Amino acid sequence: MQREIECKTKTIKAAMAALGARLDEGDESELLVWVIPRAFACAHRPLRHHRIFGRAKKGRYLPSKAAPAVLEWIRRVKELGIRSIICLMHPNELKHYAALDLGAPNLIESYQQIDIEVRHIPWDDPGHRQGLSPATYEEELARVRVEVLNSFDDLPKPVLLHCSAGIDRSSPVAAFVYCSRALASEA
Repeated sequence: MQREIECKTKTIKAAMAALGARLDEGDESELLVWVIPRAFACAHRPLRHHRIFGRAKKGRYLPSKAAPAVLEWIRRVKELGIRSIICLMHPNELKHYAALDLGAPNLIESYQQIDIEVRHIPWDDPGHRQGLSPATYEEELARVRVEVLNSFDDLPKPVLLHCSAGIDRSSPVAAFVYCSRALASEA
């Protein structure tokens, strides 16, 4: 199964990068990548690639005037049928939204406010940590994969998985869920 996971990870990473490029260009017609049709999807964190407030703009935290755009992102995700979100963002990444009035104390609770079930499985981005050994990364990845798979099994479908960029954390975890559930059901 490891080879299938690696292949699916590459496919998801490429799809997430392409989605990010379209969003950077202002094409917001799609917000997510379906991994298991109508059951499991991946996305970038809200506004990561927004044309005004996205990562290309200066500053780490979103300005207060970004709140309506975040709420619109959440509304659109809900309209796409998403019933649950698994968020891998580390608490430091959630601080991007600290200055926003989202009608809830934080981003996670703003999802819950519109009846989206949430599982928060914080995982610091291994791509931004210096000196992280491959063994440590593999241990973390194994732990998070199991937590996400269990959450996916328990949550109402469709489920959306996101970290920040959707590349280093969400893609390999989503590939594991895909291979564990979609491929397993086809066998």
